[in-house]
Amino acid sequence: MEPVRGGVRSRRRLFCYLGDRHPLPLPRGQREGDQGEGDRQRSRPRIIPCVRSPLDHAWFRSVLLIGAAIPIAAFYAWRTVVLPLASGALPEDFTVNYMAAAARIASGHNPYDLSAATRLTVAGPQYVTPLPVAWMLQPLLHASATTQLIVVLAILQLSLVVFLITTLRAVGVKDWQSTVLLVLVAIAFEPVAANIDEGQINLVLLALSGIWLLGWVRGDRWWAGAALGAGVAIKLLQAPLGLLVLWGRRWRMLAGAAIAGLALWLVAVPQYLPDFLLKVAPVLSAGTGLFENHSPGGTVARLLDPGTFLGTVANTSPAARVVTLLISVAVLVATFWVLRRPAARGRARGLEAAAMVAAGPLIASYSWGTHLVLLLLPMLVLLHWAIARRDWLVVGLIGAGWMLIGPGHNWFQTLLISGYSNMLVLRLMAEFGVIGIAAIWAAALLAVSRQRSADRADAAHEHGADREQDDRAREDHPVAEVG
Repeated sequence: MEPVRGGVRSRRRLFCYLGDRHPLPLPRGQREGDQGEGDRQRSRPRIIPCVRSPLDHAWFRSVLLIGAAIPIAAFYAWRTVVLPLASGALPEDFTVNYMAAAARIASGHNPYDLSAATRLTVAGPQYVTPLPVAWMLQPLLHASATTQLIVVLAILQLSLVVFLITTLRAVGVKDWQSTVLLVLVAIAFEPVAANIDEGQINLVLLALSGIWLLGWVRGDRWWAGAALGAGVAIKLLQAPLGLLVLWGRRWRMLAGAAIAGLALWLVAVPQYLPDFLLKVAPVLSAGTGLFENHSPGGTVARLLDPGTFLGTVANTSPAARVVTLLISVAVLVATFWVLRRPAARGRARGLEAAAMVAAGPLIASYSWGTHLVLLLLPMLVLLHWAIARRDWLVVGLIGAGWMLIGPGHNWFQTLLISGYSNMLVLRLMAEFGVIGIAAIWAAALLAVSRQRSADRADAAHEHGADREQDDRAREDHPVAEVG
């Protein structure tokens, strides 16, 4: 019989069946010829049981992925493409918020409603987004509702595609099974469909974050900084990433971000920029205790003033703002303490980016459910890293965060809308989002720590191998004695 080339997998399977045929070590002072009958039993093969998980079989994983992909993809297409086009109705946030502000800009008025009769709040219907969003939507003012709907759906769906392509390339996904798994995790994530339902701009920010991640793992890329700067100019959600750029000494990236962000702000009706910086931004930084706020600041506000839970009380107390600030500083300190120094390899760089993006909602004063779509970046990066290493703790934390932010929060909303009266249960369920964010952040810090430990062990092993090679070289080429 000719030998079969089976590789590592076949050798592992052969080892499982035949066991370890290497003899056990002999007692000190005893030679192999001195063995008795009882001692010869020591050289018999040890049969080691080998239990393989069904997930170790590629065909089984393929069946699971295909079986899950069909209903998930069908439901996603139905909810985010078929239903919006069939109804023909524009998303409410898009029309009431974005397009209304664009119409005010086109008519020469301030997009921010700062009149004394209107009270500006984070959770109110007023436009509180930076100016570039409404400014860029002005060409759609003269288009029909159907055209506006098609453009909105196309841009949001394309943004998701751009994010998936850039992120999968950044983390080095090459096999089709990992690709399908991560795509399913993304399209089944509730905030993705919620952004399309409401016509929010956050999916565009997600695409820009994917471009930034691709540049971050490759080094100091100016175009990655431009993507980051454009995202911050559109919404301030990703502003903490600027601290990561400074920490990593990515000066080209920092310059690209500054130029792109300032250019957008200076081109988009800059005469109203002081109103945003001096009147709107302070309101945003104050946060809110409304149940839709998934940041720790929302939890603190709800604890100190229960009236903010349903919006009865609009403003947060000074004590809540101070505690929120302290929590934000603590999250930043903990994140950079784990990161310590910039990584030299692309894999570890991806984990750095994941940790900082995951910390974003914990640092912000408010985080709506649609904002949490940005957590897809750390979730996909961490899942790819953890599954390859069978780190099930990290996988479990990501899964818990995915469930709490998505199905868990939907369950809470269903009870709230249906008139469920137990406020204690509702108050506890309102914190599902905060717990989910914290779980993803903890998973990111854990992955960074374990990757750093593995890198140090590899470096020590390589150093030891180099020393051993040098010692052997000296033995093979001894120096002749002098004299």
